[in-house]
Amino acid sequence: MITSKIKKEELDDFYQSKFEYYRNVSGYSAMLIALLEMTYFVTDCQIFGRFAYETLVPRFFIAIPLLIFWYFYPQIQTYKLGTLCYYIFPHAAMWCTIWAIWYLPNRDFAREGFIIMHFAFLAIGIATPLKYHIIVHACLLLNIVISNMWNHYASFSLMITLALPLYIGVVLMLYILENSYADQYLIKKKLEYSSISDELTGAFNRHKLDELVDKSTGRFTFSKNTVLLMLDIDYFKKVNDTYGHEAGDEILKFVVSEIKNQVYGKDYIIRWGGEEFIILLVDYTTDQALRFAEKLRASIESSDNGICPVTISVGLCRYNKNENYHDTIDKADQALYYAKEHGRNQVINYADMEK
Repeated sequence: MITSKIKKEELDDFYQSKFEYYRNVSGYSAMLIALLEMTYFVTDCQIFGRFAYETLVPRFFIAIPLLIFWYFYPQIQTYKLGTLCYYIFPHAAMWCTIWAIWYLPNRDFAREGFIIMHFAFLAIGIATPLKYHIIVHACLLLNIVISNMWNHYASFSLMITLALPLYIGVVLMLYILENSYADQYLIKKKLEYSSISDELTGAFNRHKLDELVDKSTGRFTFSKNTVLLMLDIDYFKKVNDTYGHEAGDEILKFVVSEIKNQVYGKDYIIRWGGEEFIILLVDYTTDQALRFAEKLRASIESSDNGICPVTISVGLCRYNKNENYHDTIDKADQALYYAKEHGRNQVINYADMEK
């Protein structure tokens, strides 16, 4: 099952990624289904042996939803809306066909038309979640059963026995395709994560900022209040010189672990370089951020890391939504430098330096 590969909390992102990847395939297929439905008017004329004016409206009625869909197609950007809109066409085409069949003198060809509809559902299902497709596609069988109440197909039982294995086959094929895309999705996510994460500590690296900043303005994309902390491990060079670089790596991982124990999911930990880290606290007041930083500083100082006692110095600056993020980083860096120059193992707010 897909859930064995993709975590449940990631399924929404997975389905959206799949939709974006196959969006045009299924979207254009939906429009093609409508166009092909109109061409069956030629077949109607062949069955009648004349111009089949009776089926003219049923066959071309689908042009109305087609024009509406074509106009709004660029706005269909989510898989949920896409699922709702795309499946309109195979069902609409089927009911236009059922409408046309009512007028046909020979209804034996209906089963071939219904068989073709399975491939229409297959084309649409490529971009949509399989769990939705199973239900919506099953309605094709229901359409046949309901329409038989007035069209009275001579080969009704044959229609059903042909439709069931086709339905199962399409579902299995889409299951294979969805699992195949799940593998691709996981590889893609792994590559994306490795490009923005620090392999040693598990924190983000500087490239993460590219996702958090509007490149045209240089501002963070957060709409809520944000406070930036820049912290440095005090006398880290002495740790490496005294205990070795492997021990230094353990200290780095210990510090990040302590930070992760206290931040929320909406916050970001970025390894800025060496033993320096940036923490973005989203939706914090300055006082809340100061309490957080002080609690973190005390926790790192008092915890046993298995190597040696360490402390941190922290520079803090509230982010101004109207300024370039570099300015906030520079101010936090100045506050950090002040903390290191005035005894270390302390938290300094840039705003207090200006007083």
